[in-house]
Amino acid sequence: MIQDRETNFVYISYKLGYWKEFKDFYKELTNLFDELDIKYANIYDSKDIWARDYMPIQIESNDFLKYKYAPDYLVNVKSRENYITDCTEACRKLGIRYRETDIIIDGGNVVLCGENVVMTSKVFTENNRPIGDADFHKQLEKIFNHKVIIIPWHPTGSLDNEEADIYGHSDGFIKYCDGNRILMSNHRENDEAEAIEMRSVLEKNGYEVTEMLFPVKNPNLDYNWAYINFLQVGNKIIMPKFGIEEDEIAEKYIRSAFPYCTIRAIDCCNIVLKGGGLHCITWNIKK
Repeated sequence: MIQDRETNFVYISYKLGYWKEFKDFYKELTNLFDELDIKYANIYDSKDIWARDYMPIQIESNDFLKYKYAPDYLVNVKSRENYITDCTEACRKLGIRYRETDIIIDGGNVVLCGENVVMTSKVFTENNRPIGDADFHKQLEKIFNHKVIIIPWHPTGSLDNEEADIYGHSDGFIKYCDGNRILMSNHRENDEAEAIEMRSVLEKNGYEVTEMLFPVKNPNLDYNWAYINFLQVGNKIIMPKFGIEEDEIAEKYIRSAFPYCTIRAIDCCNIVLKGGGLHCITWNIKK
């Protein structure tokens, strides 16, 4: 499967440069792309600043999987219906050929970890299947042509609650390093029992897990979950920073996990307060 270290191109939504509140961020991000010699382009058919969740999943060099993008946090909240992007036209313009499935998936809920796919249990509930449904699990493994590992997750509030954890994306919890190593977020500081179960599932599947924990006096839980949601393109990493104590600790974790990478940081406060991070606003592929 294509890993982040093999990717060499990034797509971002044109909305980042179009909407006033994100223009400065867009300029700083694209300047970083230029500085790091990361090739990039805009997606002009997006309806929001995000890119990861609705674009196809690149499993192999010429194998892109397009899925049904109908997340409950958009479909079931009237005020958000207009933010559902259909990537069909974007893919046509970009020359991306794909195969399709009618299974509901979010791109952010797919992390390719070596030869395995890691998703949260939300993929079951969004497809109206009981969590752990064996037949549905087999369907997932068939469409990915790889083993699918399910980590536990539950929402913390109603779908219309802007501050609740309603997304259930695996890229908000883990990042694949290489070999059998996975870097995990500080989810333990939000939900210890669930984080312990997540880690246990990963370890039972042969992974060595390092949790990004922040032993600071006043942890900022609004922001510090999002360090895990950084962007890696080849041997270049762009990570978030927030002007808080945890910034330096997070960078040490990432440098230790990715010693071969050049790392830069960008202020992501505005992005994270919208519910996502750097990985969410980008779609990196191997061209």
